[in-house]
Amino acid sequence: MDHRKHQQLAGAVAAVLLALLTALPAQAEVTQEFHKTVPLSANGTVSVNNVNGNVEITGWERNEVQIDAVKSAGDQQRLDNLKIEVNASGNSVDIETKFPEHMFNNNPGSVHYTLHVPQNARIDKINLVNGSLMAQKLTGEFNANLVNGKVQASDLRGEADLATVNGTIEATYNSLKDVREIKLKSVNGTVNLTLPPSPNADVDASVVNGSITTDFPLTVKGHFVGKSMSGTLGSGGVHIELNNVNGSIHLQPGRGTL
Repeated sequence: MDHRKHQQLAGAVAAVLLALLTALPAQAEVTQEFHKTVPLSANGTVSVNNVNGNVEITGWERNEVQIDAVKSAGDQQRLDNLKIEVNASGNSVDIETKFPEHMFNNNPGSVHYTLHVPQNARIDKINLVNGSLMAQKLTGEFNANLVNGKVQASDLRGEADLATVNGTIEATYNSLKDVREIKLKSVNGTVNLTLPPSPNADVDASVVNGSITTDFPLTVKGHFVGKSMSGTLGSGGVHIELNNVNGSIHLQPGRGTL
């Protein structure tokens, strides 16, 4: 066989091998569902600790917490080692993902939580390492800390203290009637806050590498030099604190009542 035919044959074999490898399915994860419902007083507290996986929270009118979760792992042994622990009393519900310490750096798996909680419950502590947080229809206090993930919260009506290291924060308020304070902080990402059309609030905002913009008529207190801003919306009232390191801050009107 001459050199040219040898090259053609090698190329054909390589093409067949590539096609076979491409056609092979990726290693399928194994999954398992988890469902649990526990009672909680209307203004009780809820906390979640999760290392890998997203968390979704929706407020509802029932005085109970409904926990729907999906565990995922690379094999059955990892899945079996992945535990969901729920500690509940009438006034608090604590949810935590647990797995053996020796598996922490060995792809232990993930849990995706979907929670329904009393609307006025206090979201006391949401701690996520690798995962995003989505929340809606919450009227109670809302606190969350993320490392790698975005925060997307809509129809909020209570105080909020939300922070992420690597991710954006988008928060929307349809009413500020019972709100005293809103704090949003990101290190690497954007911060977008949407308020009712005619809010009464005092705003303090600062960035290191980024810009601050607002679509509201803002009465500036002191100076507004692009990196820091202090001003009043309407007659003032709600304390709003927005901080960012590498990213922009934007304050904009949406739909709402007050």
